[in-house]
Amino acid sequence: MKQKYIISLLALIIGSGILVACSKSNHEQAQVKPQSSDTINVDLGSDVPTIDPALTQDVTSARVIYDLFSPLVDFNQNNQPIPGIAQKWSVSKDGKVYTFHLRKGLKFSDGSPITAEDIVFTWQRLADPKVSSPYNILVSNIVNGQAIIDGKAKVETLGVTALDKQTIQITLEHPDTAFIQICTQPNVGIVSKANLTKFGNQWTNPDHMVTSGAYTIKEWVVQGHMLLTKNPNYYDANNVKIKNVNFLPLVDTNASLSQYDTNGVDITYSIPVDQYKDIQQRLGKQLHQFPLEAMSFYDFNMVLPQYANNKNLRQALSMAVDREVIVKHILGQGQTALYSYVTPTIEDGKFAGLGYSWAKLPRAQQLAMAKDLFAKAGYSESHPLEIAISYNTNDGNKKIAIAAMWQETFGTQSIKVTQSNQEWKTFLQDRKKADYDIARDGWNADYNSVNTYTMLYYCKSPQNNSKYCNYEYNKLIDKAQNTNNPEERIKLIRQALQLAQDDYAIIPLYQYTWHRLVNPRVKGYDADHNYFDHVQSKWYKF
Repeated sequence: MKQKYIISLLALIIGSGILVACSKSNHEQAQVKPQSSDTINVDLGSDVPTIDPALTQDVTSARVIYDLFSPLVDFNQNNQPIPGIAQKWSVSKDGKVYTFHLRKGLKFSDGSPITAEDIVFTWQRLADPKVSSPYNILVSNIVNGQAIIDGKAKVETLGVTALDKQTIQITLEHPDTAFIQICTQPNVGIVSKANLTKFGNQWTNPDHMVTSGAYTIKEWVVQGHMLLTKNPNYYDANNVKIKNVNFLPLVDTNASLSQYDTNGVDITYSIPVDQYKDIQQRLGKQLHQFPLEAMSFYDFNMVLPQYANNKNLRQALSMAVDREVIVKHILGQGQTALYSYVTPTIEDGKFAGLGYSWAKLPRAQQLAMAKDLFAKAGYSESHPLEIAISYNTNDGNKKIAIAAMWQETFGTQSIKVTQSNQEWKTFLQDRKKADYDIARDGWNADYNSVNTYTMLYYCKSPQNNSKYCNYEYNKLIDKAQNTNNPEERIKLIRQALQLAQDDYAIIPLYQYTWHRLVNPRVKGYDADHNYFDHVQSKWYKF
């Protein structure tokens, strides 16, 4: 039964034109380019939606912002916090007050001094409702942070203050053991108050931008390339070995592979999913594979009554997705099927075991339950369900093919599926506005805390793309955040996550592994152990 189901499903996927092949000879016959000794070419996988730290919400933008802006606290390749703009810090006994001592002689890329006022401005800007940062949740636990976000308090009242020119104090509403990790995030990369005040919304123009990080922007051709060059005023400039970083937005992983084979790319974003074994055999140790603290899922648009008012439908569609087929036969690169709303690895496994109980049932029984729920939801050949799936342009997203699984389970006359393939920036905007039906989503954990996942289901959180809302969930998360008892915190968060799962707010698919080709000439980059995939170009050298 299982083998027949897989063959039938794969036939349906292939018939839909979803699987794509690319011959090895195409790469071997291409002309090899000479390599530059002062420029590294890095594939980003897509164009950058924004290089404004306060506005970034995606991994593509974050990758560039890590190079352009330095936060109070830096991180190493094991994602451990290390001194950044702040050379040291201390924490009060109650865990609420953080005092940061800045390095002396700090400068922006234009030579102007980085002041305590710039740091206060950076954090205030993240909370400012006029800016409307999708990551303002990072400051919600700072004194008056949530009130400012809600428009109930002035930005100047945020609990981030300059004690003097070299000292910043941040006061929290309640203790948070992950706060120093929050201080490493791209959203709190230090920006110049004078520069933003002068240029307003145009401050990210390469002709205007002033940066605090290892690099500054020299050129940006949208959908072409982004060229960064070393910032001579960076506090650790002596250890930045490569002068230029040329970012390429190669959406097509086959094109990225071709450029890698011909020296046009030194580091790929990913690889073509259907060429994994060939690449592994052909390029050997140049292919780096690592587990990623991240999850892939699909959002139901819970603004639409069709989904918001029909839990049977949401459960039926979730159960019909064969995650084992996805990870073993479609992707086949070590991904792990996911039946939970967090990965089992976050916080070293404290939230493992939350998966759906039906996941342990035989697949035939799962399908029977899904069909029954689909019928109870009110859909059949005489009343077919019409669904539109949105996803960003990427060959891996095309291959997931949950549409084929739904049609295989419920019948092609009972469910009509259309698919919308969008450019990354447009896709993000539409998903944020809830201008979709069912949308592809993914989440890379920002740091090793379950808090980075719980915001995905929190009412009115900017990261809650499904617009799911259950205030009982919010209450449990809030209670967990305000307890000083570690065991009680875990218990409350597990209860909250179980509640969201039982509501079928999203369709979890799998936990990622990541695959990246790195040219042997690139040294200093440990791609195999950076499970959060937070990368800085200043690590690279030839």
